[in-house]
Amino acid sequence: MTKQSIITLLFSGLSLIGSASTFASSIPTEVLSAYQQGLSGDQEKNQAAFNALSKINETSPNPVVLALLGSSETTQARYTNKPWQKMKFAEKGIAKLSKAIKQAKDLPYLQQARVNVTAGCTFSQLPKMMNRAEHGRYLLNQVMEQKSQFGSLESTLQASAYRCASIAAKKLDDAKGAEQFMALAQSVAGQSTAGIKD
Repeated sequence: MTKQSIITLLFSGLSLIGSASTFASSIPTEVLSAYQQGLSGDQEKNQAAFNALSKINETSPNPVVLALLGSSETTQARYTNKPWQKMKFAEKGIAKLSKAIKQAKDLPYLQQARVNVTAGCTFSQLPKMMNRAEHGRYLLNQVMEQKSQFGSLESTLQASAYRCASIAAKKLDDAKGAEQFMALAQSVAGQSTAGIKD
């Protein structure tokens, strides 16, 4: 499996494509695709996802939509060169993610996992100076510690949780943990693509 295919597979876990969640079913596939492409570096698609998720959040608010909206808003910081604008996008996105986490606390594990992985991954990828890696790792650990339920999640979401836990560990100067989580991410990603070549 190429590095690019692993990256694509891992990002697809964040996009919630193919989700059985009733919350995620309110998000059209093209919006999820734009969200995924925005995470992968497409500024135009990220803006399109942000706009669409904003409208969905107005008409059908729920924690999963709010988490994706917060993530896409935080991602907008990547696409501007103005420091004050970067901070504005990051702070507003983080506020939405924090609200989504609170709203998801009493929901079933599946919805909590989707919100926590989205938030945990977003936090783990913020610059080290923003001190969000610890919170990201905490959210991801909450999802992964429920071993039997975590094992029932689709493999792309599991791989995303492991990959983002690796990023958080690296930012927290835990090289061994980063290596272990990345190996788990690659193992899960490899299992989910086994047989595709046949």
